[in-house]
Amino acid sequence: MQALWAEHGFYLWALTTALVLVALVWLGWNAFVQPSEAETEETAEAVPDSAALAQQLSELAEGVPLMQASLGRTLQFVGLERYVDMTGAPAFALAVANGRGDGFVLSSSARGGLTAKPLRAWNSTVVLSAEEQLAVTQAREQWV
Repeated sequence: MQALWAEHGFYLWALTTALVLVALVWLGWNAFVQPSEAETEETAEAVPDSAALAQQLSELAEGVPLMQASLGRTLQFVGLERYVDMTGAPAFALAVANGRGDGFVLSSSARGGLTAKPLRAWNSTVVLSAEEQLAVTQAREQWV
């Protein structure tokens, strides 16, 4: 292999360089050349008319209520309150809710572990601690 490279290396290098230059010129020519009349007519025919655009717009408008209903069910509002519990250990309360105020409150503490409480319309059927209520308030402030 070294004998081949020693004897013909310069010619291989020159051939490779020439091929690269030809490829670059070809790419440059195709990128900056003006389109022919046939190509411009094809693209003009591809542009949709106003009736087709109106049809697409009405189809999108029909889908808006479904999208809004789906978005209302997604969990999108978050409130986080970090505090120190009665034992001196770090704790947190995390409220996560959707657009209707339905969701849950997660709270952790050293003595109680991790607990979850349900939320319905920004209220809970279970009594919330002050820190949990602050987390719900933070989440609700994002909603408004």
